[in-house]
Amino acid sequence: MLNLSRNLGLIAGASLMGSVFAFGAATTDLVSARPDAVVGGMRFTFAVAAIVIIVAFAIATASRAFARRAA
Repeated sequence: MLNLSRNLGLIAGASLMGSVFAFGAATTDLVSARPDAVVGGMRFTFAVAAIVIIVAFAIATASRAFARRAA
């Protein structure tokens, strides 16, 4: 189960971040995209990833605090 969840997360995350990059680059043809569009897409993608990490950290911290209160 652990291996399955890890693989599903990898596949879903890679495709989702690819979509976020395409949205941030504001182009459908990434091969002929201008360099500033690629930079904008990368910045947007890393910003979204940072927000996801912060939210996950907050959820983990809150979950641990609730578990301590319950014990």
